[in-house]
Amino acid sequence: MKPRILPLLGLLATVNLPAQSMEELMRKAMEQQGGQQKVTIEENRDPFVPLTFTGSYRMEVHTYKSGKEEKDSPVNLVMAFKPDAMAMEPNSGGKAQARMVFDLKGKLMYTLMTDDKGQRSGIKMKMMKMNVEGSAGGPTKDAKVERTNETKVIDGRTCIKYTYSDATGRGEAWVAEEVKWDMMTVLNEMLGGRGTEAWQRGGMGGLMMENAWNSADGKEKVVMYTRDVVQGKVNDALFSTAGYTIQDMSAFSTFGQ
Repeated sequence: MKPRILPLLGLLATVNLPAQSMEELMRKAMEQQGGQQKVTIEENRDPFVPLTFTGSYRMEVHTYKSGKEEKDSPVNLVMAFKPDAMAMEPNSGGKAQARMVFDLKGKLMYTLMTDDKGQRSGIKMKMMKMNVEGSAGGPTKDAKVERTNETKVIDGRTCIKYTYSDATGRGEAWVAEEVKWDMMTVLNEMLGGRGTEAWQRGGMGGLMMENAWNSADGKEKVVMYTRDVVQGKVNDALFSTAGYTIQDMSAFSTFGQ
């Protein structure tokens, strides 16, 4: 049950060349997170379901290996949502930037890039799902999720502690259940069959404010914090493609093929 936002962070980190295929980008993303499984892409044909959360927040992700924080850690990812769209933008700290915008109703995805000279370009394509070979019925089959009675206040929100474990490792999460938001629903839009995670089936509903995961072998650790939560309104600029030269690849079922 390693936090599933990591392949998406890896994907955003690799978006730099319009000529790359989406499958190759996804494969690189998985490799960056230590994944060795075969990655394939399919078109997202799921019926449109409006999101239940309008707002934004920043995810701060720290990754560790062998007790040391990795060179590129932490990563900050701004995530914005409204009923029919979502956007993700990592804060790299440099001039070059990448942002992904998802039109959930039209099933379209925009990858927007600004290079270090300020040139803006983008790719419009059909929304895809990443499928990982061997993921169905894998480690999450033996997962255990427990809602405890422990609480603590994080940024003014009372959070409930959950614990979870499976063959890959164990962790704990602090969830603000007052925020009616299921992040797994969002990840399902992009990660195909991996969507039915045990912690989703275990009733972990709400906004995850803190999350710490440790691998079973003790060599990896991921700590995630949710910061700058805004509810009920959103910055529309995060969804805008204005000023970008867009290459329309939406006629293709898979990008670059």
